[in-house]
Amino acid sequence: MPDVTVRSATVHDAPAVAQVHWDSWVATYRTVFPQQSFDDYPLAKRERLWAHEAGLNADPARRSQLLVAVQGGAVAGFAHVGPYRVQAADAPDAAGEGELRALYLAPALQRHGIGRLLWAASAAQLRSMGFTALRLWCIAGNSAESFYLAMGAQPIASATFDAHGVQLHENCYRVQPL
Repeated sequence: MPDVTVRSATVHDAPAVAQVHWDSWVATYRTVFPQQSFDDYPLAKRERLWAHEAGLNADPARRSQLLVAVQGGAVAGFAHVGPYRVQAADAPDAAGEGELRALYLAPALQRHGIGRLLWAASAAQLRSMGFTALRLWCIAGNSAESFYLAMGAQPIASATFDAHGVQLHENCYRVQPL
């Protein structure tokens, strides 16, 4: 694997982060989510979201971070971490835990070790924020589930949600200690 560095994202990374998000999301979920989900969350909307999140990275009081993996000067993937956003399925025991909110790689760069680098950087970031455990939610059947299990995540809960009339299942995973 050529040199890859992981760093905090800047607003200048937002277009590339949005493109990685879009490309990976389409490759992973095009047969899972209905078309309306893609229409409601187009590339331009993703770019605004990630520009906002990257802009907040500079705030020392900010409790979340957007990280990018850069290879050859280009964003190869990203991760977004912060305090666990309590979900109804497992709310009572999650106080004080961190969450891996997103981890996406450019489809052509998956399975080259970049995800492991982002995972390690995400765990380190959460530890530096004082969290001792990591939780994440993943659509059931997503190929990333095997990656999360390989990283030591254990399934702890599941839930169902509606995506424009399609019922989808997701699983919650937990890693402790970080």
